[in-house]
Amino acid sequence: MELNEEHAVFIANEIGAAVIDLIAQGMDVNRTNIAGILEGKRKIVGNTLYKGVLRDAAALVREK
Repeated sequence: MELNEEHAVFIANEIGAAVIDLIAQGMDVNRTNIAGILEGKRKIVGNTLYKGVLRDAAALVREK
């Protein structure tokens, strides 16, 4: 997956926010939970571009 720098920054911010959410909720920080937070957020946002960032972030987290 090729990313431009700005897109990469948005993805990093979303992954970081998901990690903070998991810690605040007392949940385990792992790939599955991070992707779950990102996918859940993607379902509730309305902005199409933002949905794309969240989709890409979840896909990146799932990659090995």
